Amino acid sequence: MQKNNKIIEWAMKNRQIVILLVAALFIAGVYSLVMMSKQEMPEYIIRQGVVVGVYPGASSQVVEEQVTKPLERYLFTYSEVKRAKTHSKSEEGICYIFVELADDVKDKDIVWSKIKHGINMFKSSLPSGVLAVITNDNFGDVSSLLITMESDDKTYRELDSYADGLEDRLRCVPTVANVRRFGSQKEQITIYVDSEKLSAYGVGSKMLMTTLFTQGFTTVSGTLENSQNITPVHIAESFRSEQEIAGQIIFSSPQGDVVRVKDVGRVVREYPKADSYITHNGRKCILLSVEVNPSANIVAFGKEVNEVLDKFKTGLPESMNINRIVDQPEVVGASISHFLMELLIAVLAVVLVTMILLPFRVAVVAATSIPISAVISLVIMYMLGIPLNMITLAGLILTLGMIVDNSIVVIDSYIDKLDQGKPRREATVHSAQEYFKSILSATLAISITFIPLVVTTTGMTHDFLVDFPITLCITLGISLLVATFVIPIFQFYLIKKGCTALQTNLPKNLERVFSTMFNRLTSGCLPRFLSIRKRQ
Repeated sequence: MQKNNKIIEWAMKNRQIVILLVAALFIAGVYSLVMMSKQEMPEYIIRQGVVVGVYPGASSQVVEEQVTKPLERYLFTYSEVKRAKTHSKSEEGICYIFVELADDVKDKDIVWSKIKHGINMFKSSLPSGVLAVITNDNFGDVSSLLITMESDDKTYRELDSYADGLEDRLRCVPTVANVRRFGSQKEQITIYVDSEKLSAYGVGSKMLMTTLFTQGFTTVSGTLENSQNITPVHIAESFRSEQEIAGQIIFSSPQGDVVRVKDVGRVVREYPKADSYITHNGRKCILLSVEVNPSANIVAFGKEVNEVLDKFKTGLPESMNINRIVDQPEVVGASISHFLMELLIAVLAVVLVTMILLPFRVAVVAATSIPISAVISLVIMYMLGIPLNMITLAGLILTLGMIVDNSIVVIDSYIDKLDQGKPRREATVHSAQEYFKSILSATLAISITFIPLVVTTTGMTHDFLVDFPITLCITLGISLLVATFVIPIFQFYLIKKGCTALQTNLPKNLERVFSTMFNRLTSGCLPRFLSIRKRQ
């Protein structure tokens, strides 16, 4: 107890150092809020994958015996594979093995790389009719931005050309991890042949195909050799447009008559009927999926991408539009703004509620512990690499109501000692020292309540929730230190008299308002109502 007194007395005596340290940590907390990694969802490891074996023409029983079981036995040779959760499914010509890695696997990419390499080697031991063994573990990529490029009059080829330019610019952004394109349609050249004209000219369809193939097939025409290297020489593409194809000679007679492609059919550049396509606002479009680097600040990522999009839009024709249909940076920014608003509301709520029972200065001193504890907690989170996301923000918001409890206990004890006539310095030191064990026990009790989330959960659930109790414990621990060393300094210089001397007139005003309302009700409305009932 005496040791605690000495520490608190040292803090009181060297209040300039304590206040300077708090101010520096508060500024560092604001900096951490700006610079720390921000995400919508916590980063967690998806340890599931699927191995697909293709065996055309084989029955489900043959696939089970000759492909599925050998693959399962081979996969179980890896200690990282969780056997209890791995299962398979065999069908005619194909099998699926759903693989789950152990919960203690931290870097799944290394494990899956070993498995893929091993399966490529193991394929040679399977029947020769097995066409392919495919491994897919790419289930954890999440799009941070979905961007559509849409137009009514532009073709897919033109949309693709604009998308190429936008992809090149987006890949120059350091925080962009990957850009993927969806919805593109492959253009093709179609020859619609008239069978009657073919018969009239005596040209068969096989001759037509053979002639076009030999004239349009690009191959190596030779090599250039020197003492340093051998360079292959390629001929240019034979066909560059529909007109060139239409003018190709497919037959010539000894008399010099020639038959061209346009004589037996028509050549059209078109898009085949699509199996799948994407539309937005009723117009055809191409979709770009932009993924953010997991360690990056997603809010800063959104600003950098917005700058690229704004510059790119200036060079687009009026008939083209670029829209964002999914915008995670905006969602995360809104979540952080919501947290800051909750922080402000919590401070105001503490001031208003405390003013009902305690003086205004007491309410202000108690409320200061909320922003100081919350902002300094961001410094610890930034140093530990804990990002801001929906889980950590939930932990911060949850503790806003708990942060002030420790400070109110210390302040209430201080006021009580002032009312007993004790000197202010002695009351300040003893108010923090007397209840230190109590508020420490309460802080530990609340923190221990959430510790099982770290100990009992495993796998993806553990990855998702692990930052929640850590954030809560950090914030409550900081609030304990603030209530012990910072609040005594504030209360010593702002609260100089007892509670009775500083009590505001708010309770008396409330009592006067309620008394006036009751008197009006009993003297006016109620007798008039009774007289009306009596007349009836």
